[in-house]
Amino acid sequence: MSSDVELSVRGLGKVYDLHDSPWKALLSSLFGWHAATRKAALEDVNLDARPGDVIGIVGANGAGKSTLLEIIAGTRTPTSGSVTVRGRVAALLELGAGFNPDFSGLENARLSAVAYGLTPAQFRERWPAIVAFAGIGDFIRRPTREYSSGMFARLAFAVCAHVDADILIIDEILGVGDVQFQQKSMRFLREAAADKIILYVSHNQTAVTALCNRAIWIDDGRVVKSGAPKAVVHAYHRATARGTGAAGTFSELGDLVTGDDAARVFGEAGQEAAGALPLVDFGTADIDDDGTLVIEAGLAVNGKPASSFHGGEPVTLSIAWTGGPSEALVAFVVRDPLGQVLFYRDTGGIEATKGVKPAGSGQVRFDFVLPYLASGAYAIDAAVADAGTGPARIMGRKEFAASFQVSSRHISAGLANLAMRAAEIAVVEGSEP
Repeated sequence: MSSDVELSVRGLGKVYDLHDSPWKALLSSLFGWHAATRKAALEDVNLDARPGDVIGIVGANGAGKSTLLEIIAGTRTPTSGSVTVRGRVAALLELGAGFNPDFSGLENARLSAVAYGLTPAQFRERWPAIVAFAGIGDFIRRPTREYSSGMFARLAFAVCAHVDADILIIDEILGVGDVQFQQKSMRFLREAAADKIILYVSHNQTAVTALCNRAIWIDDGRVVKSGAPKAVVHAYHRATARGTGAAGTFSELGDLVTGDDAARVFGEAGQEAAGALPLVDFGTADIDDDGTLVIEAGLAVNGKPASSFHGGEPVTLSIAWTGGPSEALVAFVVRDPLGQVLFYRDTGGIEATKGVKPAGSGQVRFDFVLPYLASGAYAIDAAVADAGTGPARIMGRKEFAASFQVSSRHISAGLANLAMRAAEIAVVEGSEP
């Protein structure tokens, strides 16, 4: 990656004319007339970035975040100020942007890759990797008008991930895919962050603090605060709470909500997932996965398959495998929508499994009470290791062996909630009132 890659924004402004009729809008475009009413979408915005900067941009709807990204990407012109971009830019701004609905995914991917600067030969070389990353199967050769929003996101991100972009611009698009794709995409961003500039807009401030090393808060077209992501997000939350005129609460979705909105948001099963940590290595075990071991997993409640929970249910996780070692150790991890590991268990410390040595194939059932997790989508990774002699060696591992949704009924902050039995308040005699 060239050391000349740079992004510099100086005194950037964007003003829109608010016309009260299409006729006046036409005259304005023909003769350069300005409307009586004008709206400043951006005012005196300054920003500098170098490779390694992952900048989160937060703010309310209509604050000017998308306008800033569009100007940097070159799809919108500023009214004042300047933008200096050195390096190849790839932007994910709107679902389906730049795609012809009558063209297939292959044709649209080819056109996008060429627009980003790849030669036809380079595109042919990278096409298998793009297809594998997108993971949309035979739809890759179907017209994109048949695509769901998640399929659009998968294909668009897959192309951007393989065009050697120096600057990546992402505006909320990753929130529409499933948890597997979201975590795969955010893992790519983490790995690519060292030598790229990444601009990331999201309403999920938990994702911003997990992924970014810088942040800016835009309000009414101006940069209100910039700096460390946690400090910026905290300031934004405080201002949002004051602006509502009511006491706010941090929901399990990572956003600040109040009043009636809280009851609605906390009941939703989906959550924007925007980050992913590196692959879990199941401790310090060596990995010797040759692909011959097959792992399947599933969740059940009272013997019936289940994939949607509220928290607190008695759950059975079954992990079956074939082609494994003579003495197996079975492990699993549960990861949240940001890819963070919530908990890990294996059969090594479970009394009921001692002395049991399934040869080649077997099944383990883990029975536990599901914690009170935040609303969202969760993934379970499973692994089978050879625990016969010496340190355990992982013989097979399956990412996303199972997944489930949580629709929490509990309002709280953090990754999980306590199963509180009671809270007692006592009056201490002699204390000040």
